[in-house]
Amino acid sequence: MLLRKMMSKLGVGSAYVDLLLNKNVLKPGDMIDGQLYIRGGTVDQKIMKLDVDFVCKMLREGKEEDTVIATIPVAGEFMIEAEQKKFLPFCYRIPEHITPSQPGVSYRFITRLHIEDAIDTLDFDYIQIVSE
Repeated sequence: MLLRKMMSKLGVGSAYVDLLLNKNVLKPGDMIDGQLYIRGGTVDQKIMKLDVDFVCKMLREGKEEDTVIATIPVAGEFMIEAEQKKFLPFCYRIPEHITPSQPGVSYRFITRLHIEDAIDTLDFDYIQIVSE
């Protein structure tokens, strides 16, 4: 048991998160929804918070630049038991005035499961913004 706790602090056998979206092609102003699937690892863990960043990645002068458009808080502190499965609802409205996806401009959601005394778990989900 002690070995499992130590390994989970390093991210091995830790809790896992996956953002499951209902669609990945959207227009400005569209509502996107889905679920956050959380699966407990090999030991019980305390989750400090769960949030999702909506990020624009731009290529400028040969360098990638990430801009966080919004941080969507999903859940505060909770416990996830070993091997437990949880689903939480997710929804977010894409801003009305947003540049459509194109070469050099892309969008993604970065989901962060902040775990007490352990390496945080991340999930990346790309979406495409099309003009109306």
